[in-house]
Amino acid sequence: MIKNGLVTALMLAILTVAPGNGYGADLRALIELKENGAIDWTAGVVEAKGTGVPATYNYYGKPQAHRQKTIAEATSKAQHNLLETIVGLRINSESRVIDIVEAYPSMMTLLRDMVHNAPEIEKLRQYQYDGTVEVWSQMKLNGGFSQLILPPEIRHIEPIKQVLTSKNSIRQQTRRRSSNIFTGMVVDARGMRTVPVLAPRILDENLEEVFGPAYVSREFAVQHGVVRYATDIRKAKFHPRVSDNPLMVKALKVLWPGRCDFIISNADAAKLKSASEHLKFLKECKVIIVLDPR
Repeated sequence: MIKNGLVTALMLAILTVAPGNGYGADLRALIELKENGAIDWTAGVVEAKGTGVPATYNYYGKPQAHRQKTIAEATSKAQHNLLETIVGLRINSESRVIDIVEAYPSMMTLLRDMVHNAPEIEKLRQYQYDGTVEVWSQMKLNGGFSQLILPPEIRHIEPIKQVLTSKNSIRQQTRRRSSNIFTGMVVDARGMRTVPVLAPRILDENLEEVFGPAYVSREFAVQHGVVRYATDIRKAKFHPRVSDNPLMVKALKVLWPGRCDFIISNADAAKLKSASEHLKFLKECKVIIVLDPR
């Protein structure tokens, strides 16, 4: 019963306050519950709860200093649980945040500073009748955290410049208006035992990468996340992140044991390679992966 209550509280907290990641919010978010926190992969946030218990029963009869001490204890525990959840995050098929921390111990200091500065979700603070206080802390996965954690092979990519003659300029403009020029990509990976990660890859049937670190420009990955996860295929198709004409593809399978990299058909991969405009939306991380609700 207690565990079910915690799960319900975690779900309500994230669905109530989780912000979008720059392209808008999705009510049917992909939420991964942890022991003392949760990850909203759709909104790109991590949240954790902390509980402060007063030394004696009559909390409201105690001086303000005692109440603040209980709140400080709850906040400290929330930050501890937030850090614990974050270090367990999967980056890709090969590594988690904890692997980077173990290789570079100074990273832990930086992560602790980020968690310490993570805001409390004030409207979720709760005071129990016995004086117990519950607080929630939240941290975004994009921004400074992504800059710190994303693999170094995700680098800044310079804009693609095309030199057009007057004759092929008209041909190119006509081509841009064609329905074969896509503005983003939606990968339907439902029905597979998948694991969401910060930096997934998409490959063709020959296991050649068609989307991943080699295609993503770091500034877009840091700002918006490498991909957006969703659970509703219809909403994904019309999401602003992929604009008005996304390429809709069905994942053939997910690669094991990582279960986070997806294989699409060679025919769909060829569509991506058919126009240089597609490299632009890949660079800008205009990709949504649709998974089953967890």
